[in-house]
Amino acid sequence: MAAAAEAAGAFPSTASSDSDSEDLLLLPNLLPSAAAPSSPSHAQLHHFHIPSIPSPITVRALPSRGLSFQLWPSASTLVRVLPASPHLLPRAPAPGAPPLSVLELGSGTGAAGLALAAALPARAVLSDLPGALPNLRHNAGLNAPLLASAASVVPLPWGDAAAMREVAAARAEAPFDLVVASDVVYYEALVDPLIETLRFFVKGEVVFLMAHMRRWKRTDKKFFGKARKLFNIEVVHEDPPLEGWRHGPVVYRFTAKKQHGKK
Repeated sequence: MAAAAEAAGAFPSTASSDSDSEDLLLLPNLLPSAAAPSSPSHAQLHHFHIPSIPSPITVRALPSRGLSFQLWPSASTLVRVLPASPHLLPRAPAPGAPPLSVLELGSGTGAAGLALAAALPARAVLSDLPGALPNLRHNAGLNAPLLASAASVVPLPWGDAAAMREVAAARAEAPFDLVVASDVVYYEALVDPLIETLRFFVKGEVVFLMAHMRRWKRTDKKFFGKARKLFNIEVVHEDPPLEGWRHGPVVYRFTAKKQHGKK
């Protein structure tokens, strides 16, 4: 979510010209676990208890700094669903097998990527715009004792070809198996850069798992319309509507469509 929020600049007003919007975009921090009391700097610690790991995943959110530093509802859905759903992964973790290589787009606090890194386990790369990286590094450090290998934190503006090549080159010996993201589809101007980023990373047998909560019909229509030309998309999990909302987070599984003439 952070990449979208920062690249978009000013946060869109709730009095949007998108008259077919169904829910306000201003989200509360709706999480299944309690947050620690705010510190003088207004930091909040959120804890996610995952049965397969001995201690909770802990992430720091800094809501007073803006959207890039908040924890969003769909992230908590990914944290809860993916470690318990190995059938959704490109391959199930197995003793002796190399760990999955995971890229998280628009990581924000990094909750989903860190949870997967600890629970699968996996080698995780957390990505976002430069302004979000210090807090991402902080959260990676908080959870380092739970990770089989250290999580990497890298800048990745969506649609930036040079940045995408650099991220891929750094993982040339262990290419990404899985791409994940949560609450990244909401600002229409960023649909095309996000699609280009997915086109670059989600190819061959790579799987993209995205948790999304519907807010803007027009933006959703544009994103899914473009995405379905490139990917097979299936709904694999739906949460019930959150209190006061018409929709709950939905998890989608994307795989690349085979091009004609290619096996």
